[in-house]
Amino acid sequence: MKRFIFVIPVIVLVFSIATWMLNKDFSMIDAQTRTLIAIGASVFSGIITFFLMRSDIEHITEAHLERQNAKRKK
Repeated sequence: MKRFIFVIPVIVLVFSIATWMLNKDFSMIDAQTRTLIAIGASVFSGIITFFLMRSDIEHITEAHLERQNAKRKK
């Protein structure tokens, strides 16, 4: 579940950038096709993020929790 904290924003970011780029540079392509390309890119990047960030996310979340606990103790 911790991995989805990073995967969901990556999916949204890639979808928005892909949509913007496709609308700007490839406006001659049908809108439905551009949307499908953007969805494919965002899902693919989400899958890559899910598997490649496996060990890093646990370290990042542990460090974040330690910082929060240190602030509460003060």
